[in-house]
Amino acid sequence: MKIGIIGAMEEEVVTLKGALENSSTEMIAGAEFTCGQYAGKEIVLVRCGIGKVAAAVTATLLIDHFQVDALINTGSAGGIGEGLKVGDIVISERLAYHDADVTAFGYAPGQMAQMPLYYEAEKSLIEAAKQAAAETEETVYTGTIVSGDQFVNSKERIAEIKTIFPDALANEMEATAIAQVAYQFSTPFVVIRAMSDVADEEASMSFDEFIQIAGKKSAEMVLKLLQKIEG
Repeated sequence: MKIGIIGAMEEEVVTLKGALENSSTEMIAGAEFTCGQYAGKEIVLVRCGIGKVAAAVTATLLIDHFQVDALINTGSAGGIGEGLKVGDIVISERLAYHDADVTAFGYAPGQMAQMPLYYEAEKSLIEAAKQAAAETEETVYTGTIVSGDQFVNSKERIAEIKTIFPDALANEMEATAIAQVAYQFSTPFVVIRAMSDVADEEASMSFDEFIQIAGKKSAEMVLKLLQKIEG
């Protein structure tokens, strides 16, 4: 089985790079893809860069060029669900855009034209992630993640997002774009994100302080997940 793993920043992929055996690298479209093995599986790891377009480009390359069987998105996020704290982890059940608006044509807020409102993560990968979480001491939630090309850092913006997506647990800038690519290619996926901030007015300072911790926590969960995935 070949699995593609995507992280936006170096802090989010460095732990995974160090865990790969027999690794080699390849540059495509300005992104570094690292190929190797872990837990008996072929892994292709990429640092995609920040934002939806960068994430979609690398997700497409993983599926079309590297022919991966599944996608995992790892990294940090802002916690917007009640009670979430820095360091907590969210496993995706479904994903949506919080910044898409084509309601003028009858679509739901957050829904891209000719696409579903929500992109559902692969149930078997969710279950494997839950099994991995049970073997950690981390606080782990499962639920909705929303994405947009915005770094959310105000309670006002959180309130706007929660009006549309009241069950959203976390927000970030890449995962739903990856989910849409996976949907269009019929490729299973799951997202694992650790909270680097709680998306309030202190978010930028919290992010700078905790990105390394969040990146490492998320990556460690992904490594445990890889051990649970069959195939």
